[in-house]
Amino acid sequence: MKPGDSLRVLHVDSEIPWRGGERQVIELMLRQRAMGDDPHLAAPRRSALAERAAGEQFAVHHVPMRGTWDLGSALAIARLHRALRPHVVHWHAARAHALGALAALFAPGPARILSRRVDFPVRRSPGSRLLYALPIDTILAISGGVRDALVGSGVPASRIQVVPSGIDLAPFQAPFDRPAVRRRLGLADGELLILNVAALAPHKSQTDLLRAAASARARRSDLRFWIAGEGPLRAELEAEHRALKLGDTVRFLGFRDDATDLLRAADLFVMSSYLEGLGTSILDAMAGGLAVVATRVGGIPEVVEHQVTGILVPPRDPEALAAAILELAGDPARRAAMGARGRERARAFSADATAERTREAYLRALPG
Repeated sequence: MKPGDSLRVLHVDSEIPWRGGERQVIELMLRQRAMGDDPHLAAPRRSALAERAAGEQFAVHHVPMRGTWDLGSALAIARLHRALRPHVVHWHAARAHALGALAALFAPGPARILSRRVDFPVRRSPGSRLLYALPIDTILAISGGVRDALVGSGVPASRIQVVPSGIDLAPFQAPFDRPAVRRRLGLADGELLILNVAALAPHKSQTDLLRAAASARARRSDLRFWIAGEGPLRAELEAEHRALKLGDTVRFLGFRDDATDLLRAADLFVMSSYLEGLGTSILDAMAGGLAVVATRVGGIPEVVEHQVTGILVPPRDPEALAAAILELAGDPARRAAMGARGRERARAFSADATAERTREAYLRALPG
């Protein structure tokens, strides 16, 4: 196949909620279609990604994906291989990987691509060992940190290519009225907004952020912390919020589709994760001109340059997180300078570049 030939790609994603990985899939599919390729999606009927892909007029094939080794779903994906005859099948989550790998045994032919977006080691369970023993042509790691975690788990480096996640830069290039956005969102004059956009999941470690907020509030009463996202830890985090008596210092916003406006209103972005493959919400914040306080884990140091575009702190250290937040809260000129450098840095992580590099990986994986 030549570089200019059209590729048919079957994306397989097993996740139900809308998170960063699913956003990456839709951004990739949009660009693949724009390049003249033919992307399809296999996903559960009730998945947020399936709904959005259908809204974008993509071909969506509903597969239940009820369990990691759901034989019926693996056979359904195998039938898609035979019906669609894709050049590439691209798996985007752990369950999708397992089901897709089984399907490729039943109906071989497409190049087999796995995206890996988490920086924790591959589990040593028999199921995980079996999964990574099944044929994969290429693993696309979203950062060097993810690649290192895979290699440390015994995955051969020769099977891995680093293709960083990317974001759509266009929304951050339009002019906007910041004071008007802040008024509409209910921010009072003089309040300094620290924003976190992340799933309420264990590895995002918002408990550390709440404790940092409690510590920082004791020294600055004008700080406001907003956490945008949903997830399984919401009740636990709300209980911690009550225990710390944080009141209106911290607000849980839930899932928001106006994240760009939240970034426009914010003064500082914070990420408290103890595991993070890369962090596309950090890229959004940088594209929006915000300085970042984040943990030094996974792929984050590949995005945030310490003392240049933000401040990096150790994970699971609320006091260090609070100190960095207070340091930048008290220095608006430094925040602005970091934000300007961050905006330039974010240009290297465009969704267009991710799509181009992914296509190059596809072509390398296809038989000569």
